[in-house]
Amino acid sequence: MNSQPTSERLRHLLKTVDTLYEAACDPETWPVFLQSASELFGAQGAQIGHHDLRNHTLSFSRIYGYDWSDSHYRLYDKLMPMDPRIPYFAQNPFRPVHCRMHLSDEELHESQVYQEVLEPGGVEYSLGVNLVEDTRSLSYFLALRNKSHNRFDQADCDLMTELVPHLNRAVILQRDIGTIDFEKNVAANTLDNMAIGVIVVNRLSKVLYSNATAQEILEDRDGLAIVDGIAVPNTASEGQLSAAIDHVIARARTGKATSGQAVSIDRNKSLVPLQIFVSPILGDHMRSGWARASEPLAVLTIRDSERPIETRQEVLCKVFGLTASQARLVTLIVGGLSVQNAAKNAGITEASARQYLKVAFDKMNVSRQGEMVAKVLNLPLPVASPQ
Repeated sequence: MNSQPTSERLRHLLKTVDTLYEAACDPETWPVFLQSASELFGAQGAQIGHHDLRNHTLSFSRIYGYDWSDSHYRLYDKLMPMDPRIPYFAQNPFRPVHCRMHLSDEELHESQVYQEVLEPGGVEYSLGVNLVEDTRSLSYFLALRNKSHNRFDQADCDLMTELVPHLNRAVILQRDIGTIDFEKNVAANTLDNMAIGVIVVNRLSKVLYSNATAQEILEDRDGLAIVDGIAVPNTASEGQLSAAIDHVIARARTGKATSGQAVSIDRNKSLVPLQIFVSPILGDHMRSGWARASEPLAVLTIRDSERPIETRQEVLCKVFGLTASQARLVTLIVGGLSVQNAAKNAGITEASARQYLKVAFDKMNVSRQGEMVAKVLNLPLPVASPQ
């Protein structure tokens, strides 16, 4: 048992809570929290992470006090279903559990996980808590001790009980912040890699966002430009564009659905006009940082027929970093072919196709074929304008 006086442990607990919330907002500071938590529990180290129990994968993990290699983590991923500690953590959400509450020394020591992962990694005793009520996953915090320490006891469980509400809030906070950042980054990267211009404007036609293609079109100042807000050198076309923006935003403000409006913008340098489709954006814009949650916005989708149109395979290569061969295979499968038929169509063996898919899954951050198909189908793709 930790011998710190109660008042000193309380001060240390409050300090640890402060570092916990800082880590939830800034993942780079997780080691600071884990170090403080290790000292709080008189442990050699501490770990926080998330396991997908369905697919037996470690999707997030931060550890302090142990120098575990990538191969050591991979071995634990492989042996995780046989870890005798996990059922007790999974079945007791939000309740601190130490490893000897339900397991004897013999039961733990006889397990393959102990013999190949825990003992070589220097872990003899563990005190932890599961932070989700979900039989498919395990979000956990662990304090870890080696053989030179005493085993954890009820006093340590009571201390962790004080930390549990803060751990739960921090995990939720990190998840929400991570989701916002991920959505913003993926959306921005996806839009920037499209051969179609995308501009978001408010009711005053002020540009709130433009992707890379739209910025190139605006820099040409041939048909569209920014002067205070989005502007069109041709007076007639400018009136049409302004009217379309006003119309879709006004309809959105009243809650009435609108299908959007198409506008053709004449240009001086090119005989081919820009084709613009104006439609409303509904939803919580605070998550994107574009505007207040209740302010309706309009999105301008711009097609310049003189710019090359990218295929789905090209977009997959840019967005997810797939090779041309991987992107072709993914496209064939998304189109409805089986892995066997897609391999035959691509001129490769089925074994090679499955290897390509495994690499593609990792790059696309999916674990199943259905998730891959859904992610690809949700990618916005440029549509060729009629010649």
